[in-house]
Amino acid sequence: MTPPTLEELVYSAAQRALDQQSTALSDLRTRTSTLVAAATLSASFLGAAAIGRGAPAWEVVLAMVAFLSTGAFAGAVLWRARVSFAVNADRLYDALSSYREDPEVYLLKAARGLRIVYLRNETVIERRELVFRLALIALGAETLLWTLALALT
Repeated sequence: MTPPTLEELVYSAAQRALDQQSTALSDLRTRTSTLVAAATLSASFLGAAAIGRGAPAWEVVLAMVAFLSTGAFAGAVLWRARVSFAVNADRLYDALSSYREDPEVYLLKAARGLRIVYLRNETVIERRELVFRLALIALGAETLLWTLALALT
């Protein structure tokens, strides 16, 4: 078995990076769905108990704002992302067919193309990770506010 060429290794690494991005975005969406469930449970149980015991209106309003903020941030994370984890085969063929006789060149050009896609995706994914952190903070605030509301009743 012959070892892979440098160009093959570079192309393979670029493809794996896109695969890892795809997994990272999928994991982020899964964690966000769990966060939504936690926010809903917090509002359902703690909120119902706090409202049932006559919690101060300002506490209830603040807790509801935190709950709605969690939902808004989570929605932004879960909204369809403009990312790409694959290349258009027709466009790739058109762009690289003239290098058919020089595999090193077309592999490196393909790897560079994947790198460009990776960098575009990275910006979108990093923004969504930041919004996810804001959703976590809002969930923490919600839970704290409901707990405080219960303590004040």
